Amino acid sequence: MPGPLQVTSEDLSKSSLCGVNMSRSTISDADMSQMSIENINLRGAKFSAVDFGGARFSCMNTGEDRPKMPAMFENVEFDDCVFSNCVFSGAVFQRCTVEGMTIDGIPVEEMMRAHKTLHRK
Repeated sequence: MPGPLQVTSEDLSKSSLCGVNMSRSTISDADMSQMSIENINLRGAKFSAVDFGGARFSCMNTGEDRPKMPAMFENVEFDDCVFSNCVFSGAVFQRCTVEGMTIDGIPVEEMMRAHKTLHRK
């Protein structure tokens, strides 16, 4: 088995990797547009400065067959994103802008105002 592979300034478009162990690898300054990533273990992975416009995420979990490891989304713009058939059990939203956000067609800002009005003491 060869040692760590160092690839710099190469055109790897239309490449295929299958059965590859890329744990502890680093990918930086890469154009991965139109890339398909399937059946991937990303536990503990970190993503930063990512443009995911038009990307599609499906069939994802935080530990279906292993102990759950909560994912964290921080300083992410989900403007106009659609979440469909998602499980948010135990999810925590902190310091988030919810302007224009709806849940099943109900504006979240209105729900929050109603909740605050109901629970004022």
